[in-house]
Amino acid sequence: MKHLLLTATLLLGLAASAFAQTPTVLDDPALTQRYQATITPDELAGHLYVYASDYFEGRETGTRGQHLAALYLAGQHQTMGLMPKGTAEATGPHDPRAFLQPFALEREAIRRADLTVRRGSSVRISEYGTSEPVGEWFAISGDQYLAFGPEGESEAGVVFGGYGIASETYDDYAAMDAAGINLAGQWLLLLDDEPMDASGQSLITEDGTLSDYSRNGFQKIRTVLQRGSMPAGFLLVSNDDDETLSMRAQGQLRRMGGLSLPSEEEDDGVQPRQIPPIYVISADLANAILGDHTVEDLQATINDSLTPEVFAIEGTQLGSRIEKATETVMVENVAAFLEGSDPVLKDEVVVISAHLDHIGTDPTAEDDGISNGADDDGSGTIALLEIAEAFQQAKADGHGPRRSILFLHVTGEEKGLLGSAYYADSEPLLPLANTVANLNIDMIGRHDPTYEGSDQYVDIIGAELISTDIDEINTRVNDVTGLGLELSKRYNSPDDPNQFFRRSDHWNFGKHDIPFIFYFNGTHEDYHGIDDEPEKIDYDLLALRTRLVFGTAWQLANQDARPAVSGVGFN
Repeated sequence: MKHLLLTATLLLGLAASAFAQTPTVLDDPALTQRYQATITPDELAGHLYVYASDYFEGRETGTRGQHLAALYLAGQHQTMGLMPKGTAEATGPHDPRAFLQPFALEREAIRRADLTVRRGSSVRISEYGTSEPVGEWFAISGDQYLAFGPEGESEAGVVFGGYGIASETYDDYAAMDAAGINLAGQWLLLLDDEPMDASGQSLITEDGTLSDYSRNGFQKIRTVLQRGSMPAGFLLVSNDDDETLSMRAQGQLRRMGGLSLPSEEEDDGVQPRQIPPIYVISADLANAILGDHTVEDLQATINDSLTPEVFAIEGTQLGSRIEKATETVMVENVAAFLEGSDPVLKDEVVVISAHLDHIGTDPTAEDDGISNGADDDGSGTIALLEIAEAFQQAKADGHGPRRSILFLHVTGEEKGLLGSAYYADSEPLLPLANTVANLNIDMIGRHDPTYEGSDQYVDIIGAELISTDIDEINTRVNDVTGLGLELSKRYNSPDDPNQFFRRSDHWNFGKHDIPFIFYFNGTHEDYHGIDDEPEKIDYDLLALRTRLVFGTAWQLANQDARPAVSGVGFN
């Protein structure tokens, strides 16, 4: 009889455990905290010092370094015991390539990008490009290179727009408006950097530190595009000497650029605005365009008076001819899966994402020139690994999530959010209709020197745009688990001039009305530079931020209801 009673008791216990529901963070904070504590600074650092090392060669999309990075991540998830959710052919049951989601991109290689300057009877032709076949170099004039631009030919007049800055203390565009200058259909010639004194201190910021107009190469272009007048193209005068400019020109030909999804796989919803050609030119070529002025004199005049100098350049016509060649480049996302425990809710999924790629190498830089991207987005990538490991440990202990979780490392973010666009628009590995939320992690390892609040902060972007529920969940998780992070909303607006709202992979989930949160720390002096290295990461802060993402994912995966779609969305 005792034997029968013991057997019955064991069976009842097994049945109860089989149908036990993992509690939410709000119902049992201590349980969540137990697994948050497994996310440690040492483990994060152990991964990141490898992942953001020179061995991965800057992880530029489509390069050997990016392929190695994807395989490294696949191997890590396999070691944890997660299920592969990729579509790649594997050689056997133990091949980590089963975690890969391969897809094709098209690469536009520059064949030619020539400028022709006409002033009266004077003609100057500046050539840049490759000979046949693409990849064999011919002599480059050394005074310009194409940073970006669609194929085609054009010819138009030129406007000198000073430094191309619009700030409270100095505004070239206000001066152009006052002079009645219309940029539409004209080439816009802009000086490098910003007004500075002899020691290199900025003259337009209160403390003399350089503004985003010097630190972010695209800021001047963005300022023009936000104003709505589309020029024929941009001519950015470089302060580099001839040798350095020539090296940059050669590097631009070699680097992987112009990647895009094939036309049949492009998003047919919100499309990026077509950006005209962007040339980087020497001061000598700029002087030929300016005619009666020189770059040196104009810089000195503006810097001395801090008064904009802008004008239409009389008598100059500038022609551009851009030819490109196209080839197919295979790349891959990495997808690891943890199946939910609830017989009904396991068909729903929380997607946690981070981009695995970075920007590669700079052949003109000192030392090795490798941009290792420890913060961007090595920090998010390694956070995703640690979150996956914590969830896998919880499942092994009998506390698996009720909903399924997809740990998604996307590629091509730096080339235009391409990996997440492919996943969301062409080959979702799990139905988008069953995707309850996307938690996207991009740069959470450092401090933004412009942030004026607590050092223990994280930027939260877009959380309430589609669902106010998910924003409230994130806030309450931060409180009840005692993380104490300051949740900054400084960039949380579609109207924010930085447009971080649109600049990471959550965008491709949000446009399908999937609630999302973008976790971010802002930028810093090493953003997209060769000094974004693992030793500059604040690992204690990275651990806190990672625990917040984990806790929010735990709540979303275990609560009864999915977050309601209640916000204004992307309309």
